[in-house]
Amino acid sequence: MTRQIKSIIIHCSNTLNGDHVSVEEIDAWHRKRGFYRSTDFRQRQNPNLTSIGYHFVIYPNGAVATGRHFDEVGEHAHDYNTKSIGICLIGTDKFTHEQWKSLEKCVCGLTTDIVLLQGGKESETPRVLGHRDLPEMHKKCPGFLVVDWLKNEMRPLPSHILDESEIEDAK
Repeated sequence: MTRQIKSIIIHCSNTLNGDHVSVEEIDAWHRKRGFYRSTDFRQRQNPNLTSIGYHFVIYPNGAVATGRHFDEVGEHAHDYNTKSIGICLIGTDKFTHEQWKSLEKCVCGLTTDIVLLQGGKESETPRVLGHRDLPEMHKKCPGFLVVDWLKNEMRPLPSHILDESEIEDAK
C-alpha cells in the first residue's frame, strides 16, 4: 500500500432498497459529476470503470464489486478522500442480511489489511464511519448510524434490515 489510510467511510447509493444497481451505473453517475480515474490505476484494476469514486460496492445479494484500486485516492468524501477507503451499499436505509454480512467481512478484512500494511500497530487501526459522520458533510448517507452498528458488534438494528417480502414489493 502506497498511501496512509485513516478511515473507512460507508456510503449508500441512495436508490430503492433491494434494487440492483450495477457498479457500471454508479460509474456513469460519477462520470456525469466530473469524477475521473488515472490511466495508471485503470490499467491496474477495472479499466472499463473510468470514473467510479468508491473502492467497493456491495449488492443486495451480498456480492462485493471492486471499484477503485486500494492505493487509488477515491472520490466519495471530499476532503477525506486521500486517507480513506469508500464502501457503498446499494440501497438507502434498509439492506439485506447478505449486504450486512458482506459489509462486516469487508470492514474487518480491510481493517486487518490496513493495520498490517501500515506497520502492524493498533494505533494504525482505521476509523469506521458513515459519510454523514464527517464534519460539515450534511448528509444522511448511509441511512443508518454506523456508530450504532459498530456498538452492536456489527449487527444492524431490525429497522435497517430489508426482508425478502420488501424486495418483492419493490419490484
